Amino acid sequence: MTETLVQSPILTLFVVIGLGYLLGEINFWGFRLGVAGVLFVGLAIGSLSPAIALPEMVATLGLIIFVYTIGIQSGPSFFANLRTQGSRSLLAVGVLVGGALLALGLSWWLPASAGRIAGLYCGALTNTPALAASQERARELARQANLSEEETRRRVIEPVVAYSIAYPFGVIGVLLAIQIARRVSKNQREPSDDAPEILVRDFVVRNPGVAGQTLEQILRLHRDPGFVISRIQHEGQVELAKPDTPLAIGDVVAAVGDEESLERAKAIFGEPADVHLELDRSRLDYRRVFVSSSKVVGRRLRDLDLERSHNCTITRLRRGDVDIVPTPDTRLEMGDRVRVLTERSNFQHVTELFGDSMRAASEADFGSVALGMVLGVLLGMMPIPIPGAGTIKLGLAGGPLLMALALGYIERTGRIAWTLPFSANLTLRQIGLVLFLAAVGTRAGYSFFSTLQAEGALLLVGGAAITAAVAMFGFVAGGRMGIPFDELAGIVSGIQTQPACLAYANSLTRNDRPNLGYASVYPAAMIAKIVLAQLLLTFGMKVT
Repeated sequence: MTETLVQSPILTLFVVIGLGYLLGEINFWGFRLGVAGVLFVGLAIGSLSPAIALPEMVATLGLIIFVYTIGIQSGPSFFANLRTQGSRSLLAVGVLVGGALLALGLSWWLPASAGRIAGLYCGALTNTPALAASQERARELARQANLSEEETRRRVIEPVVAYSIAYPFGVIGVLLAIQIARRVSKNQREPSDDAPEILVRDFVVRNPGVAGQTLEQILRLHRDPGFVISRIQHEGQVELAKPDTPLAIGDVVAAVGDEESLERAKAIFGEPADVHLELDRSRLDYRRVFVSSSKVVGRRLRDLDLERSHNCTITRLRRGDVDIVPTPDTRLEMGDRVRVLTERSNFQHVTELFGDSMRAASEADFGSVALGMVLGVLLGMMPIPIPGAGTIKLGLAGGPLLMALALGYIERTGRIAWTLPFSANLTLRQIGLVLFLAAVGTRAGYSFFSTLQAEGALLLVGGAAITAAVAMFGFVAGGRMGIPFDELAGIVSGIQTQPACLAYANSLTRNDRPNLGYASVYPAAMIAKIVLAQLLLTFGMKVT
């Protein structure tokens, strides 16, 4: 069997992935390894022979795909959160710096090399891109020292070995911390629904302050009203609501939004109406269409000016599994499903405008993906001077991630749409992650078990100390900032960059606030870990 795996790397790859997924589904007292099962199966199979190791190119390709798809998806929320919730990102970075200092201090106590300390830090915080960055840094430092190929390979493997030992408690420890913090927290909220329901409500215009003004003038005074006006009834005639439509006393407007935003609409316009404009579909009707046309992907609704140029309006948008009420600044993404209100005779034009192709909405534009990855790799190769540490590089993990965050925020450059369909993004992300985990697992497996027997207990204690310190400090500091427990549980999961912890937080709170907290710190935590892991290697060598 060993000889067969050595001679057929492609067979080894799929054996590791297949068995890894089976292992990841096994329930260990309420805890599942998930996709990390691929790593541990890779370690087990790699321990059979050093010749089983999968080619390094497999790990590199998987890593770039994984971090690039994360960045493209997180770009818009990352920069938005920096403006509105920058303190949360600073909290995440501060906690991670503290964890890195603790790891550096452990190097005085643990009989471990700088590579293992860096891997311990990455495993305790369950961050695969940071592990890859530490491996790159180890390889670069070995080359600078003119070490032999065998010694270079040994140093590159060291972070993976420590990572694998620390990883399980990196997940379990945070789950325990969330449970402990939940029990002692005095700032809990009652569970609520996962997402507010989007409703339609009609209002009679009674406010003299809005009479004679256009919808654009009225809504301009409210930065984010949270609702959309879809129809207006004037003198018995129902028309599509347009920005330049003036309102008069007695007009009826149909507002689309959640309960909270509709209360704002009531305060703006007047009293609830007895009529239901949305039930009259004789002339104005809606249709759900998929966004699959490159003409609209990446463009803001404000720029599309749908009401004036195409005689239609978007009242709802479904992205992934979430329905949202769009704003003028909402950018359309490939794969979005929008509810478009227009005249029945205009349906054909609307379909052609948005594309409405499920196949096209599920396909990735690999031209823009490849170009974005090229730019990311080039960015990762640029040396960054660090006082006292020489230079570091963002590498093949940090470069593509940072570039993808920027491109995800830009979303479109001329005719190039940088975004990916939601379904395609998730698929590519999963493929990239399993390729990386399978490759690094088989390459480190032969050294893993000997290290586990010799130094495993000490490394496990060290990793547990880092995990516990980071998680509890995150809860304490976040609590002092006045962040509620349910959102703070998501923030700590984001600092850990661990989806399993987020899923556990969601199961406890049963609302959407952990997801918001997770998204607010995830990109900053990812970048911080990538940089800190490399710094640990550099300074760790000086300490040891």
